[in-house]
Amino acid sequence: MANGRAVISHVVINCFDFGRMVDYYTKTLGFYLSDIGQIGETQLCFLTFDPEAEHHQLALTGGRKGKPGETSLNHVCFRLPTYKELQARHEMLKGLGANIRTVTHGSWLSLYSFDPEGNQIEFRYDLPWYVGQPFARPIDLTLSEEEIKALTIEQHKDNPKFQLISEWRAKAVAELPVA
Repeated sequence: MANGRAVISHVVINCFDFGRMVDYYTKTLGFYLSDIGQIGETQLCFLTFDPEAEHHQLALTGGRKGKPGETSLNHVCFRLPTYKELQARHEMLKGLGANIRTVTHGSWLSLYSFDPEGNQIEFRYDLPWYVGQPFARPIDLTLSEEEIKALTIEQHKDNPKFQLISEWRAKAVAELPVA
């Protein structure tokens, strides 16, 4: 909990091909497999990028019905600690021939892709600014971090909402009701 407020802990994805999805998330995307097992006839696994912070950030379960891509899940987002890690993830997915889209949201950079069953995945790297949302423009992740930051400043220099994220957070927290 952050300041007594709930934070996102994990997302669960129902899978058609449980084994294929476990392989994709562990071998391709690099999740740590915390646990795997079965409850009744239902296969389950628990995955994390950070075992020190969360036992599982993502759980997969078998037995999904319907058609691929038809789901109430829009996407799952994973924050990366460095721009270099976002670039590395981009290169890895590009090398696999994945359908990818790279976007700047002003406050963060995003790489969107899909898993084998059509669930959209976002990898994100936070920038030090707040930009009023929604904002989305294509971005070239081959640019250096310094070039990205200079471009962001240029794009938003006349935006009255453009500010350091720390300033925005302080204002937002001050506006929240006391718990």
